[in-house]
Amino acid sequence: MNLPMPDRVAEKRQRMLVAARDLFLRNGLRGTTMEAIARAAHVAKPTLYAQFADKDAVFNALVETMAGEIHQAIDGGLASEGPAAVRIGRALADKYGLMLHLLDGSPHAAEIYTEQARQPAQYQALDQAVEDKFTAVLDEAGIAQPRDLARLVIAAASGIGRSYRDEASLRAAIMVLCERVILA
Repeated sequence: MNLPMPDRVAEKRQRMLVAARDLFLRNGLRGTTMEAIARAAHVAKPTLYAQFADKDAVFNALVETMAGEIHQAIDGGLASEGPAAVRIGRALADKYGLMLHLLDGSPHAAEIYTEQARQPAQYQALDQAVEDKFTAVLDEAGIAQPRDLARLVIAAASGIGRSYRDEASLRAAIMVLCERVILA
């Protein structure tokens, strides 16, 4: 049975993204070429270029997918029971736990994080949405200076997320951070 054309295109695009993710994790961004992505995805280079103008476009498509997963993780943590510090801690622990799994011990994790920082406009909307959600939770809890506190907790959790490679330790550190800083 043949897939309808839009489904085949979507399936090929997904194959290209999976291949690119695997290559980026294994070889890094600089060590991955469009030719290698096409070969790993079992598509012709023109097919890859029909979907993505260049390697940056492939990386950005992967980040968009990851952004949706991050929003789900954040929303899940914020929807949990408990005081604001615990809910925000869970949300951040879920986000960075997800990122740890996505980067899957890649020796190129630092390069991938750096690339993300190199394109601030792409990530500004995601960061702003998370900050707004945390600010609303802190404001609802009656905590003073909710926006400043949200920014502080997000920045500190980012440092923890980049430093820890063990998920249990990462989650514990983020929970301690949120409980101590938000409840202080």
